[in-house]
Amino acid sequence: MKRYSILNNLDYCFFCGKTSEHIHEVYFGTANRKISIKNGFCVGLCNEHHNMSKNSVHQNRAMDLELKMLYQEKYEETHTRDDFRKLIGKSYL
Repeated sequence: MKRYSILNNLDYCFFCGKTSEHIHEVYFGTANRKISIKNGFCVGLCNEHHNMSKNSVHQNRAMDLELKMLYQEKYEETHTRDDFRKLIGKSYL
């Protein structure tokens, strides 16, 4: 399945603007990774902000939560919070 982003930001790193080197699924885990891909909860990241430094979504909880909250907010522009909870299993807002 082709990845896309509901925020249309796969080409450049969300955090620094460099050319994207990874497409990261915002909500991870086996089931949520598939849900992220299907619903556009994907984001472009450079190596550093993906997993190559302490300042990356895989090692910095604040950065991880920033993305989770942002994507939930965008999803809830056209869906309810309950819809989001049913999809992901919890709310980040």
